[in-house]
Amino acid sequence: MPLCVYLCYTPGCQTKVERWQPSAEEGRSARMECPRCGVVMECAWTGTQTRTPNLKDVSEIKPRS
Repeated sequence: MPLCVYLCYTPGCQTKVERWQPSAEEGRSARMECPRCGVVMECAWTGTQTRTPNLKDVSEIKPRS
């Protein structure tokens, strides 16, 4: 389930809205109206939810180089 970020580029508004969407495609095509000015916002970013690793399953933690 991806998190989608929608931005309103209306001068003086510039509102940001974050919504979880069922899929990245649905997130990009969703019609999200700005809660502040009513203009249709653009999907600026679509990310994916990553599972948090269980540290009990990690045998050794190596530092990044």
